[in-house]
Amino acid sequence: MGLKRAGRSTTIGALVAGTLGASIVLAPAPASADSAWECYGTQVKRCATVWWDETADTYRARAKITDVAGGGSYQVKVTEVKLQRFSGNGWVTMRTAKDGDGWHDTEDLAGTTTVDPCSWPKSTFGVVATFSWTGASTGEKTWRPDNSWGHFCD
Repeated sequence: MGLKRAGRSTTIGALVAGTLGASIVLAPAPASADSAWECYGTQVKRCATVWWDETADTYRARAKITDVAGGGSYQVKVTEVKLQRFSGNGWVTMRTAKDGDGWHDTEDLAGTTTVDPCSWPKSTFGVVATFSWTGASTGEKTWRPDNSWGHFCD
């Protein structure tokens, strides 16, 4: 009787483990937290991120602005994006990209060149970007997401 109980428990355990394992394998992998857009805004959506290139193992700052469908009709542009690292005393700009390609009807995207985050292994990285829009109203906003990105280096 003890063997049957153990057999059933083992079988149930194997089924549960197999089911959980299958759900993990079959579920689509979420985007890396290092590459997820942080956004705000309703009619004009402003987004920024520190983008991790897994292949090259590098970071770059990216920003985009979008005229949201159903809102006012806006022209949009990203004017500047910066990749920064936190030095312990404050933010230090590592890369800056000016985006001078003008106004866009629906979306604009800008990004910096890359850095190797392992050159500063104990630092965290952040992004700050300047966005502009014109249409039903006109505005300009420099914004930093309320988070930072880190990287484990070997």
